Amino acid sequence: MNKPFNDESIETLVDKHLARGGTTLDLRLKYIGDAGLIHLAGREELGNLTELNLERNEISDAGVRALAESKWIRGLRVLHLERNNIGDEGAKAIARSSAFSRLTALNLWKNQIGDEGARELAASIHLVHLTALDIAQNRLGDEAAQALAGSATLTGLRTLELFGNPFSEEGIRALKESQAFPELETLVLE
Repeated sequence: MNKPFNDESIETLVDKHLARGGTTLDLRLKYIGDAGLIHLAGREELGNLTELNLERNEISDAGVRALAESKWIRGLRVLHLERNNIGDEGAKAIARSSAFSRLTALNLWKNQIGDEGARELAASIHLVHLTALDIAQNRLGDEAAQALAGSATLTGLRTLELFGNPFSEEGIRALKESQAFPELETLVLE
């Protein structure tokens, strides 16, 4: 397999960074790309993962789709995908996959997700256990704000980070006045 930016193969990276009895894998800033994530999704020994950090790895929708379709990685509770190139199709893959039904924290900060992807996340029957969702600095507009504010499935959120998105005052008001998140402790809009 091609070596990522740091000159270590994906196999070596997994061997070096798999921790806590095989439940945590931190590959932030390893630049594994879609090919690396596709490789990870097919590794049976990663079936016990509960936390996966893929921050800033040049991952796009194709990589996320592979993770969503993985036969082995199905018990994640925490997933970091911030600072990648994930768009609406990647958000849809997450929203539609039962592989993510145990997630409690999802970080999608600084990607390319728009209203369409946010609508899918807001309506996902697989993300009902989320307590923390970060989709700040994406491309969410008022349609996304309305979808999130009216979500019937993200009711367990305690933290929702949305700053840096081009919401109008109407979108911001919908989020601030939403009754969809009775457990919400932190709403970051600015």
